[in-house]
Amino acid sequence: MISDLTTETDDDELGHQLNQITEEKLKQWIIDDCSLIYGELKREELDAFFAEAGPLLEHNKEFIDLGSGLGKVVMTAAVSLVFESYLGVELIPYRHKLAIKQFENFCQRVSECIAEPLDDANGSYIQDTPFQLNSGHFAQIPTKVSFQSGDMFACDVSKASLIFMYSTCFGSLMHKIANKLGNEAPEGCLVSTTTYAINHPGFELVKHFPANSIAWTDMRIYRRVGKGPWPEQKESSSSGSDPQKWKESARELLGV
Repeated sequence: MISDLTTETDDDELGHQLNQITEEKLKQWIIDDCSLIYGELKREELDAFFAEAGPLLEHNKEFIDLGSGLGKVVMTAAVSLVFESYLGVELIPYRHKLAIKQFENFCQRVSECIAEPLDDANGSYIQDTPFQLNSGHFAQIPTKVSFQSGDMFACDVSKASLIFMYSTCFGSLMHKIANKLGNEAPEGCLVSTTTYAINHPGFELVKHFPANSIAWTDMRIYRRVGKGPWPEQKESSSSGSDPQKWKESARELLGV
């Protein structure tokens, strides 16, 4: 809530900035940052997702996570499926900074692992796809993975093979996201969503996983099909997910 542009702030100035945070601003911050509550999938859910997505890939150019948070999905993708590159795009600056730090620790762990023979724990990541994992791939992970601080709508998706979105908090943006990806993502590219469906002529539904099958909420995998450009699609009144069902799943996840 305090500007990321501030480099040196004395105690008086910090106190002044904190005093400017009203109760109303605090409430809004909690609303805006609600993805801290439901902003990521569990390890076993991600493993299940990548196991399903791997065999559907037509090419392995780039993996992109739109709204990558602390980078967990990007790093899991890097040890689950082989792509030429992996990119995480995050709008919130402090999350981006934390992802960079997490990735530094991750690279250190990868370096330690490739110095040892692959055991069953590492082998569990290997999926049955044309793009097999090996020690050479693991050694290249530090140069293949990158994190970008910025707006997902400015991201270049023209070389994407798989675009992941934890879209549970993107409800009102889904038609805009579909318009962007429909016109900018290459044919054959897979796009995954959580909770909300994509309603766009440039996508066909490949698989739908109902809530509590591989994740706590609905997950869908689409394939980019057809030739654009497509006319702009308007916001749909249907979210593609039962709101009551979503609320019940959310309460179960949070234990309330």
